[in-house]
Amino acid sequence: MKCLIARLFLLVSLMVVLAGCAVAAAPTAAVTAEADQPVALLIQGYNYTDDYIESFTVNGQGGGNIFESGPASGGGKSVCCVSYAPGTPLPIRLKVRWIGAYCQYQQMSPYGLSPVHRRGLWREAEAWVSEPPRGQPRALEVHFYPDGHVEAAVTEGHSPPRLRLQRNAEGRRPGVSHDYPWCTDDQLK
Repeated sequence: MKCLIARLFLLVSLMVVLAGCAVAAAPTAAVTAEADQPVALLIQGYNYTDDYIESFTVNGQGGGNIFESGPASGGGKSVCCVSYAPGTPLPIRLKVRWIGAYCQYQQMSPYGLSPVHRRGLWREAEAWVSEPPRGQPRALEVHFYPDGHVEAAVTEGHSPPRLRLQRNAEGRRPGVSHDYPWCTDDQLK
């Protein structure tokens, strides 16, 4: 138990936001230090689901929003930063939360029913960094899959998407509907 608590403490300590972190001109640039010192990793999201991810976090650190991926893009961008110490014992457990499911609702007003609104619903999963990075660590990639599981990796920078999902002429994925179910009372609280 003490070992588990110590690992969790180490992980939380390593994933603390670095104040004043800024992205340099190249989007894959990381704030580097000596080889045995922590580095600031950019957070990069890849969305293979059928919905826009309005927001996501990794151990509480914001990762931004991610559009649905296309044939050549994972749908996201880089957001600064999480701290990573090269040589950290693997695997590293990450808690990932995201708004990637939706329901719809209407409200009564003095003038009648309002237009239909969409409400984002938070989802949560664990992801594990199980392999050491090859080369200079610069990014923490977070990959969201259609079945709800999430994978993570420390990499040298922008990797190509792991899934190549096609889009039609309107920019949508074929067969994907954005007709959401009606919200339950609990979802509207």
